[in-house]
Amino acid sequence: MAILCMTQANSETSIGETAKIVSARSRAPVPHNEISANQAYPVVRSILIVLVLLSALCAGLHTVADYDMGWQLATGRYVVQHHQIPRTDVLSFTSAGKPWIYPPFAGVLFYLTYCAFGYGGLSWFCALTCVGIVAYLVRRKDFGSVVLTLLAVQSIAARTAPRADLFSTVFFAFFLGELWAYHCESRSRLWLLPVLMLFWVNLHPGFIAGLAAIGAYLFIEVSDLLLGSRRQAVILRLRRIWPWLVACGAATLLNPWGPRIFISSLTLSGLAATGQGKINSNTFIGEFKGVPLSSHLFYQLIDVRHMENGFTWLVLIALILAGIFLWKRELGAAVIVFITLYFGLAHARYIGIFVITVATLGGSVLRELFIVDANSSNATTRKTASLICVPAPIAVIVSVVFCAVALLHVVDFVSGRTYVVFSSDWRFGAGESSWLPDRAAAFIRREQLPGNIFEDYSLGGYAVWALGPQYPDFLDGRGDRLSPDLVVEQRTLYSESPDSQLWKGEADRWNLNVLLVATSGFRGLQKMDPFTFCRSSTWRPVYMDDVSLVFLRDTQQNRPWINRLQIDCGTQELNPPDAVPRSALYDFYLNSGALFFELHRDQESQRSLRNASALYPEDPNAHLLLASLFRRQRHYREAEQEYRASLALNENSGTRYSLGLLYAGEGRDAEALQAIERAANESTDPLDMYMALGKLQIVLNHPEPALTAFGKAEKSSPFLNGGESLAPELYAEIAEGKSEAQKLLSNSNEAIAFQREAIRDTPSVASRWIKLADLYEATGQMHLAAEARTRAAELQTANASR
Repeated sequence: MAILCMTQANSETSIGETAKIVSARSRAPVPHNEISANQAYPVVRSILIVLVLLSALCAGLHTVADYDMGWQLATGRYVVQHHQIPRTDVLSFTSAGKPWIYPPFAGVLFYLTYCAFGYGGLSWFCALTCVGIVAYLVRRKDFGSVVLTLLAVQSIAARTAPRADLFSTVFFAFFLGELWAYHCESRSRLWLLPVLMLFWVNLHPGFIAGLAAIGAYLFIEVSDLLLGSRRQAVILRLRRIWPWLVACGAATLLNPWGPRIFISSLTLSGLAATGQGKINSNTFIGEFKGVPLSSHLFYQLIDVRHMENGFTWLVLIALILAGIFLWKRELGAAVIVFITLYFGLAHARYIGIFVITVATLGGSVLRELFIVDANSSNATTRKTASLICVPAPIAVIVSVVFCAVALLHVVDFVSGRTYVVFSSDWRFGAGESSWLPDRAAAFIRREQLPGNIFEDYSLGGYAVWALGPQYPDFLDGRGDRLSPDLVVEQRTLYSESPDSQLWKGEADRWNLNVLLVATSGFRGLQKMDPFTFCRSSTWRPVYMDDVSLVFLRDTQQNRPWINRLQIDCGTQELNPPDAVPRSALYDFYLNSGALFFELHRDQESQRSLRNASALYPEDPNAHLLLASLFRRQRHYREAEQEYRASLALNENSGTRYSLGLLYAGEGRDAEALQAIERAANESTDPLDMYMALGKLQIVLNHPEPALTAFGKAEKSSPFLNGGESLAPELYAEIAEGKSEAQKLLSNSNEAIAFQREAIRDTPSVASRWIKLADLYEATGQMHLAAEARTRAAELQTANASR
């Protein structure tokens, strides 16, 4: 009968002695069932490897949806057509001529791939890249590496979208893998590192991750110098490797910009300090946001079908792995694991680096600590401090379990469940994502609408690719680096009435004639109210489909187009496509339902959303939109049921926040506080949630929790470290909220100070002067109160005369 056995070998145990133990066990009589298990284990392990590779293929093969892809394709097109590398912005009319440093050759490669194979070619390029990374990580075929890589597949697939960042993921995996193999005295190909660095520095600014991998390797070696028993081996390795490392450093200078590429790299990676008066990209851009540590992670651990299940397990494994390294007196490796864990949790962009690090370092550790029964082909004779022999029958059972997990992931990817539940922009298969407004772009080109075109930050990259070079974009994914003030202006514009003076001023300033709006997916609308724009007297709708709207500015020169093309958003029909797959029909109904909701076409919205839910019953988004529809109709009971149905399918902070607002509207204060606070703690973008929480605490006369909430809102703002001036209204609201909390605490001086801070940020808001006057009167400062009221009256008069 096979049993789990552990041999405690002291530090003097030699490799030869370990081999004798293994050899003795191999000569001992083995029961028939154990012989069968020993024969089955290599087969099952091979099947698991195949399933992991298949999972990587299915995870990587999805529709093209990344918004940075567009401007990189457009850059590649420019290089091919003009035979020169752009050193200034050539894509945006708002920042034309501004210096821009970015390696262009990834865009060239993507552009040539698109020219040859279309969007489908880009999808397959990314899928095969994902498979290549995973194949490299499991190349040694040991069970530990295979399992850790299986857990990392989804995170790797997320970092192999059709954008230049893909190459940083590939090259980092190779750099770390070869350096770690060399450290462990396994077969390595150091000569390839300088060659890859030469490509890397000309493909993506993330080449500094390769230098970080080199730094990590050197730190590991230097930490081993502290141990006398390892010192001689370390010195020998360093003598052999230093020429290759120097060559890697020299290769970084072989680029069109020379050493200046480092400044661009540090800035684009988010590691450089934010300039005065600029947006802090670390919190503004989604991939720079962190992973909230909350109880929600526990549910991700136990839900094997959750999109983040593998990443969450790797977080836990990283902590265990660091502990094992410390136990083995490998301080450098432990520190590296902790550092990558920190960056993986602090910034989503570095999750790929984190999971690759755990799979690379963790695989070798598990290979040393665990061996399958001595008769198996995976037996090891490597010297180790603790050798755990796993009987072949147990190894077979565990392998079969992980085979089932991998197969389940494959089924979920191919069926579309993973994307329907967790990622609204992607679908399994090759081609473009349904959220891309390609039909609207074709309409603009066909009708030759007059430029310039306004589109938001997320859509600009696709717009300049689909409409350029005839129509340069207003703003794209580079906007926070090229024109950070315009990023703020764009966000502010969508919160204003389309007939406001602000819109008129911006339209005149930039000669804006067309608004291109994406209405679906993760990036749709961006807080824009299409219902208001459809009723505007300044902008007239001329095109509408299930994923986009086009508006034309109502001017004399644009009248011929408006008279011929104008539509009515309230009656424009949207017809489902014929003879399309279930996923495409589902996308149509979901997108149409969302747009009808925004346009207050409630019956059509409900009908479309019911159709979408019937096609994919596991879809949480249809329930969420139905809940919003019922809430607007004040059918609170039905709204709560739909919110809860959505949460049952996917625990989501945004949905829980909406449920909390529903409770607040019904006067269910305790439930509202609990739901909103939990949502804020679990969200990657909790600013609005903390603001709502603070305001609700004020209404409930809870001043101290309100101050805490407003403080957390301030910390989660994207406008930090000198960027506060870009969002005066936000900081005025925070200051005013703190003022009200201090007033409830009877701290009059603090209340006045915060209210004055709010007025300093927004001096033209009359209501804030009135609140300041009330505070002065409450403290007997009548003269100051009179001055504040006079100022408020002047502002009210000025506003009324406009």
